[in-house]
Amino acid sequence: MADLYVGDATTAVQLDAVPCETWIQNLRVLVSRSTELDGARVEVEGSWVHFIGVRKDVGPVAAHLLELIAAAGEMAYAPAAVRSPTFSATPARAAQ
Repeated sequence: MADLYVGDATTAVQLDAVPCETWIQNLRVLVSRSTELDGARVEVEGSWVHFIGVRKDVGPVAAHLLELIAAAGEMAYAPAAVRSPTFSATPARAAQ
């Protein structure tokens, strides 16, 4: 995770693989629902995820971003039987 020279309100995370479209949709919905990331948007370029519009003045956001990344992965890739009940609603379906 790194703050890039593309602006003070941008945080970038490099994933270990290129995510699928379902994962990207899930992450976008989770970010849009997050009160800590109000107004932020997600752009994905290959294995890089850019969180644009992150208000860092409200406090550290790294742990929350990583939690959302993990939740999006869990919803996209984990079998239903092992998904966390915290994120049981599939945002990709809700966004349709």
